[in-house]
Amino acid sequence: MIILASSSPRRIELLKSLNVDFQIVKPTFNESLISKNKKHYALLEAKNKIFSIKNPANLKDFIISSDTIVVYKNKIYGKPKDLNEAFSYLKTLTGRTHKVITGVVIYYKNKLYLKEIKSKVKFNKLSDNEINTYLKEVNVLDKAGAYAVQNKSSISLIKKIKGSYTNVMGFPLEYIKEMLKEFNFL
Repeated sequence: MIILASSSPRRIELLKSLNVDFQIVKPTFNESLISKNKKHYALLEAKNKIFSIKNPANLKDFIISSDTIVVYKNKIYGKPKDLNEAFSYLKTLTGRTHKVITGVVIYYKNKLYLKEIKSKVKFNKLSDNEINTYLKEVNVLDKAGAYAVQNKSSISLIKKIKGSYTNVMGFPLEYIKEMLKEFNFL
């Protein structure tokens, strides 16, 4: 059985696109417990999500977890706590290139497989008014870096992506597909 350790609508939608049967189990790990200064923060978050649900798992279960962060000048921009912080994030990132890092952890047959997938994203230069309009149009409080690449807002934040588009969405589908094939789930 494939288990997705996430209740994220984006991750669920992306995994469904592979036409595999899977079960959703919401992790019980409190994401605020890890210091944002930790190296490999996204991997640590994803691993803790796995461990928060793994106990009832069958050894044959294939459990997938991921966590995504935005990094600019070595500072992590996770999910903003409010719209003021979201504005601050977008103001900092406007016109600049940042990294999107997703830590993916797979637990299968008592073994962990860990991988960080990195993409670079260049934002368009936005005015304060455009940022405020974006924040009114898009629910950003549950999104790393306070933006959603897949959202069709009237304001275009992104100028260019170098790397995986689905990684920027928070679930690097190319890698997930590769691992599902490797273990004969696809």
